[in-house]
Amino acid sequence: MSGVVAHYGRVRGVLDRIIEALTTMGLDPATGIDPTVLAAVDEFHLGGHEATMALTASLGIDADSRVLDVGCGLGGPAREMARTYGCHVTGIDLQPEFVYAAEGLSLMTGMEGPTSFEVGDVTVLDRSDRAFDAATMIHVGMNVPDKPGLFGAIASSLRPGGRFGIYDIMRTAGTDAELGFPLPFAADESDSHLASSDEYVAALTGAGLSIVHVIERTELVGRVIQRAADGPTTPLNLGLVMGAEFPTMFANLRSAVGGGFVRPVEIVAEK
Repeated sequence: MSGVVAHYGRVRGVLDRIIEALTTMGLDPATGIDPTVLAAVDEFHLGGHEATMALTASLGIDADSRVLDVGCGLGGPAREMARTYGCHVTGIDLQPEFVYAAEGLSLMTGMEGPTSFEVGDVTVLDRSDRAFDAATMIHVGMNVPDKPGLFGAIASSLRPGGRFGIYDIMRTAGTDAELGFPLPFAADESDSHLASSDEYVAALTGAGLSIVHVIERTELVGRVIQRAADGPTTPLNLGLVMGAEFPTMFANLRSAVGGGFVRPVEIVAEK
């Protein structure tokens, strides 16, 4: 997974770059930032905040829940779950730069209590003292070749009845078109491990989970992208995280979605 770590670590000083952008907007991180202000940069997936809320609505999360966020990135979804449901969220990510930024942003927004973050690989972490009521994985599976192994590890971290929500970019069944690179999740084909929703379902059921639903979110994503295009620009953008190539990455992804080669899909499964 070293290529994945390098891909998401192409920009150094992510937290400092976000702080600089906030200052440009006339906001003072030292006095506290509303978590919703960060959505343009810390909800790093198609559909952003709206997609996060759509996914988490079906997970049965409440104030007593302990939630595992796999591939937490900058911690946006973790903070939003904690803020919305009053739960505690543990975020795990392979990229130390992201975990450092996630901790800083939670402190800045007053969310350091209900969220915690750590660097690691969920497939090898010691879970002997962990039992989560729910787990999420948002735009992560595209980088993971061994989905059965990953889903088995996550399933073992869930309490009986716990739900696992996935929101990933998935290959459209029956298509094998070559995609344009770079993409937001991969610089080239070697780090891209797209699979169809049927393959996800097979891996999930093989891990002992039952499928609650499979929902394509292309319409939601299109609505959010159009709203963003019609709205004001902001210094907070994903170029702060992914660098100058991000517009090209996003254009390639949008072309792949528009061509019907890939699609954003939500899957919820239960232990």
